[in-house]
Amino acid sequence: LRGAVFIRDGAVLNIQAGTTVAGEAGSVGTLIVLRGGKLNAIGTAAQPIVFTSDQAPGTRARGDWGGLIINGRAPVNIPGGLGEGEADTGVYGGTNPNDDSGSLKYVRIEFAGTEFSPDNELNGVAFQGVGRGGSYDHIQIHMNRDDGLEWFGGTADIKYAVVSNAADDSFDWTFGWQGRAQFVAIHQRSDDADWGIEADNNEFNNNFLPRANPQIYNVTICGD
Repeated sequence: LRGAVFIRDGAVLNIQAGTTVAGEAGSVGTLIVLRGGKLNAIGTAAQPIVFTSDQAPGTRARGDWGGLIINGRAPVNIPGGLGEGEADTGVYGGTNPNDDSGSLKYVRIEFAGTEFSPDNELNGVAFQGVGRGGSYDHIQIHMNRDDGLEWFGGTADIKYAVVSNAADDSFDWTFGWQGRAQFVAIHQRSDDADWGIEADNNEFNNNFLPRANPQIYNVTICGD
């Protein structure tokens, strides 16, 4: 990934099992799914898809590259019904809770989360207004500089997720997320971490609708 790579409205990117995708550090390689685009990254237990740093093994670090941003057309509780992604990563939100932005299965994302400016960093995966039409399971976020997994509204579900050694929150939601999560394992390191879970309805007004109401089952959170 060299710089910001966009999957635009109407386009579909299919990534085969066993593929390694290297995010270029010098250009802040980042993969962004715009509303109406789809990313299908379908790995297997034996052949996962790995998004990693282009730096040499042993020198890779949190924030080497950008991360993965998925924008959808599911509801968010932002006035006007639309949000603008962090670091100019696209408009998200809409009225379709069943919107389909593609699927991620057996995917690992590591050493991502570049800081563009103070308090403006990318997550391992940002689900921005993503609907429940896609499928997200068997996903690991490892050594991300910002949050591991974050939902900005939407209705997307996730199952079998691991977040390890994030430097900020491991599992985060805001703007009215109404999805489900099951079988989530979180490990935090004392060198740099914030909350295991950060949960907001809307940081500017807790009464905005639709109210965040995720259903979460079978979560384990460990520190050092």
